[in-house]
Amino acid sequence: MEAVLAENVNILYDSYRAVEGLNFKLEEGETLLLLGPNGAGKTTLLKTISGFHRSYEGKLLIFGKEPAEAKELISYVPQSHSLNEVVPLKAIEVVSVGAIYKEGFFHFRFPKNAIKKAKEALNFVGLKHEAEKPFNKLSGGQKQRVLLARALISNPKLLLLDEPLSALDPSARAEVAAVLGKIKREKKITMIITTHDINPLIEIGDKVMLLNKKLIAFGSPEEVLRDEIIKSVYGPLARAIKVESRLYCITGDVHLMGGHL
Repeated sequence: MEAVLAENVNILYDSYRAVEGLNFKLEEGETLLLLGPNGAGKTTLLKTISGFHRSYEGKLLIFGKEPAEAKELISYVPQSHSLNEVVPLKAIEVVSVGAIYKEGFFHFRFPKNAIKKAKEALNFVGLKHEAEKPFNKLSGGQKQRVLLARALISNPKLLLLDEPLSALDPSARAEVAAVLGKIKREKKITMIITTHDINPLIEIGDKVMLLNKKLIAFGSPEEVLRDEIIKSVYGPLARAIKVESRLYCITGDVHLMGGHL
């Protein structure tokens, strides 16, 4: 089944077209890596797919539904979390919020079933022993994995991730990338991941989209990550390199440089 179908989609802010002429199809269980320079419209596309931004033209369906009608199928992890870290929430409490958020109400005490699901989600992302630790005392990579656990707890069919590797050191990027690979293998959830650093994620990407307000390229990593395509967006110094069977992408973007050989 098609997880996402876009036909002639223009995303609008008033009369301004932030993204235009978008056509692509993502099958259920596939992972799409969304690449493009700052201001290319990547976050705008995620917000539109998730139903948060509703001003668009064209046909956009999420598992056969319009985005506003498909919210129960989607979990969205933004680039910057909105948690007030002054409030001393424990990791398990942060995750538990995801179990009750879509029910439209909140508790002073979390229900037992929410706590149970939160423990299972934390175990899945490798943080079983950090459940009682304050969220604000966790490392950057651990925080990102807690947010992934919170997104997973409602059993979404589509997971949207905006720059999940941003501002993480190399070891933390590897940890988060490993969890994303585990989600793909074991949970078979469709994912769309925006990233400046595509290299740690190439192995889980079924499709790559290169976006720069318009769709520049869409297809398999081998089809999209070619010198002539990368250079058309990032300039003459950008390169796509293949080492044995693995692709690496080097652009002029400083955020990507940490991922090349």
